[in-house]
Amino acid sequence: MMMTRRDNSSRGNRTLAALVLSAGVVLFAVVTLAVPRELGGRLIADDGLVQLATFVVLCTSVLLAIRRAIRDPGERVLLGLTSFMLVIYAAREADLHRAKWVPEHFSSSRFYLSADVPVAEKIVCGSFLMGVVIVGVMMIARGVPKIAPAFRSRQPWLMFSVAWACVFAASQVSDQSSWNEVFAGQAFEEIAEFMAAGFVVLTVLSYPSDDGMATAVDGDGNVGRDDDTNAKNGQPAEKASAA
Repeated sequence: MMMTRRDNSSRGNRTLAALVLSAGVVLFAVVTLAVPRELGGRLIADDGLVQLATFVVLCTSVLLAIRRAIRDPGERVLLGLTSFMLVIYAAREADLHRAKWVPEHFSSSRFYLSADVPVAEKIVCGSFLMGVVIVGVMMIARGVPKIAPAFRSRQPWLMFSVAWACVFAASQVSDQSSWNEVFAGQAFEEIAEFMAAGFVVLTVLSYPSDDGMATAVDGDGNVGRDDDTNAKNGQPAEKASAA
């Protein structure tokens, strides 16, 4: 019965991953082949529908992570840190760092070495960047020990995380390559970022926690917990039989 549950969950996870990838392929075909180039350009523009959809999906992942952090005390710190980093991720995808009220190049060293930048502005921006770095390090420190057990038990959140990393890396490589000089390359970058956002949502949903969320993608992640629960429930019965 446990094997059947694991097999069904694995098939469901593969289906979800395939849906995300298929959505990206279909969207790429629509933008580059099915619609006029002018319309396709508007769809992948910084204020286009693809960028908006990516931002909405990432905001959804933020809300899901916050909800799970509130409902699961055992994972509250890690999920809280993850929520903060997802907010930064969503802000980046929304190009918030290019807003007029955000100092230009505030993440580069020349910003802090420039004599033209007020000291107060350097302190505020530097404190923000330092806070992001600290949160990121804390999240990694709490998350890394969970990777090996998750890999051994084939937990879906880890597989979705790997898929996110691969797709996101592909989008960044495309952005820095000569392919980004042509329309197809620009479309691939934006749509790959959209797919990466989809894998973020699947990662958050499939992460095992005691928040009461019965999702279709967390079956494998709870296999170990089910075994422990069954073992604990069986102990009283065994003791009674022995008596």
